[in-house]
Amino acid sequence: MIRTHVFFAAAIALGVTASSSRAAAQRRGAPVAPVEAMATKTTQELTLAIGENRTISAADVKNYSEGTPGIVDVKLTSDQSQFVVVGLKPGSTSLLLLRRTGGEVLWNISVFAKAPELVESELHQLLDGYTGLRVRRIGPRFFIEGGVNTEGDVARIKQIAALYPGQVESLVALGSGGSDRKTNIRLDFFFVQYSKTSGYNVGVSYPTRIGGEVIQSNFGYDFIAEATTASTNVVNQPLPGLDLASRSGWAKVAKQAAVITTNGTEASYENGGEQNYSVANGLTATIQRIKFGTALTVLPRFDPVTKDLEIKVDADISDLVPPVRTTPLPGRQTSHLVTIVRMKLGQSLVLSGIHTKSDRRSTQGLPFLSELPIIGGLFGTHSKDDEEIDGAIFIVPSVVEAPSRTAVELVRNAWDQYAAFDGKVNEVETFERTPRDSTETGTVPDGSKKPTP
Repeated sequence: MIRTHVFFAAAIALGVTASSSRAAAQRRGAPVAPVEAMATKTTQELTLAIGENRTISAADVKNYSEGTPGIVDVKLTSDQSQFVVVGLKPGSTSLLLLRRTGGEVLWNISVFAKAPELVESELHQLLDGYTGLRVRRIGPRFFIEGGVNTEGDVARIKQIAALYPGQVESLVALGSGGSDRKTNIRLDFFFVQYSKTSGYNVGVSYPTRIGGEVIQSNFGYDFIAEATTASTNVVNQPLPGLDLASRSGWAKVAKQAAVITTNGTEASYENGGEQNYSVANGLTATIQRIKFGTALTVLPRFDPVTKDLEIKVDADISDLVPPVRTTPLPGRQTSHLVTIVRMKLGQSLVLSGIHTKSDRRSTQGLPFLSELPIIGGLFGTHSKDDEEIDGAIFIVPSVVEAPSRTAVELVRNAWDQYAAFDGKVNEVETFERTPRDSTETGTVPDGSKKPTP
């Protein structure tokens, strides 16, 4: 139902004035503009909360019409100079004002449970602690954008949006999500490990079995090469041997990986290799592949306003180690890390640290006799292995600014280094190995000055 109110006296006065003006213009010989050309139409927006009052000027208004009834209550003041609009229930409606001069003003009115300013303030409080989320306002509605790292965070943000039906909508996604991707983030990973090993084998090595077959003969024929192979081995021989060996050494491993990605975008990096070994199994042979190297997956979220940085890291670092005595295949020493860390720009963090120390002792030889003190070495072999490892993984984040050098200059410098390389790796600078200190004086992504230490 549409309500229409007409001010009759004003309409009569308007008609008299318009006729007089048109007649005067005709007497002066001036052209008269048509009524359609004089009419203008404008659109205005009005947002209300339930119970909130707003006023709209009623000057020069002869008629008005309300759209959907029940959303707002429109009243005219006693002096007919103002409309008082009161929000009644959530929804949308319109108010059309017809002016005496022929113009129209259309007010699009939206009524919400809470005022948009209050909703925006509450959203910032509820989302405090999340890095990489953004509240975008379009008209009276709010949209939460960005990405989070867990399903629980996605569900919680949807619950927050459900507190404001019709006003707030969650567009948050798991993992990489829409955020401020104008910023490039550089993440430097430093892996340092120290190890020290020592051990010895002293004594007389006795055979574990005496008797039975002493000489073994193996015969084989290769149908492809049409060749015959034969071998003879002496086994289960009763003569003992002297076992006397000592070993010690140390090793240090240092690795650095630099990954650059846009804010809120996941990046993966792999660097390493694969060692192939032939393993004989009877008349057949297979290839055993052992992978080693560094594999990184990072997802940074940076807030340029608060300078907070949240990083999801999945790091897998492995190296080949010498084989043990019982197999010709080498071993693989690994460090695997999956974590989510939060820090301020300019800070560094130790993602993981490890310190292990092992001491192994073993005895092999004749039963009971090899375990006797002092003289036990005459009846068996005594072994001792000591190993100590200390290492850590560091992360240093920084914001990458656009370099001042041109692409041609960068390529030319790279080729110059390539041509001058003579085996000295320390003199090669394929990238800036030392990450830039974010606390140095300069500019940050939001255009402000960095603090000077």
